[in-house]
Amino acid sequence: MSHNPPQQNAVSDAETVEVPRTAQLNVFALNVVLALAWSLTTGAFSLLNLTVGFVLAYLALWLPWKMWGDDTYFRRPWRILRLMLIFVWELIASATTVAMLVLTPGLKFRSAILAVPLDVKHDLGVTLFANLISLTPGTLSLDVSDDRGTLYVHAMDTEEAEAEKRDMKETFEDPIRKALQ
Repeated sequence: MSHNPPQQNAVSDAETVEVPRTAQLNVFALNVVLALAWSLTTGAFSLLNLTVGFVLAYLALWLPWKMWGDDTYFRRPWRILRLMLIFVWELIASATTVAMLVLTPGLKFRSAILAVPLDVKHDLGVTLFANLISLTPGTLSLDVSDDRGTLYVHAMDTEEAEAEKRDMKETFEDPIRKALQ
């Protein structure tokens, strides 16, 4: 009886196999199908039941996430939630600051128009950045340059323009870029 040696180029169980991009499954579509299957199984097609099914399907699909070849689908909701929490925090902090500035006698603040360079170039990212800036008390987006490289912002109180620009980019633009990846 002959004994065959193991093949050298065989994939072991411990190795990760790269899934071709064309063979990757649309995880969102599978999540929706599983949520509908949940509603069929339970017999109730309410919004609450579909939401529960979607969350359960999301968790079930998250467990073997390496099989899908890319974990962007599972990271994006957390990045969006982080962006929302950052905005709420900035909204509260800037509203408090603006209220103190307005209520302080003498109105000793320096407003400025800042040219904020943009790293995010696609329309959704630029629009989201401009809107978050405008919704934050004390700042207002004025215009975007034709080449989409600069956002012009009016700031109510600016001590140092460069620090203010850097703060806007770190606070909003970086989380927006990560959330939209």
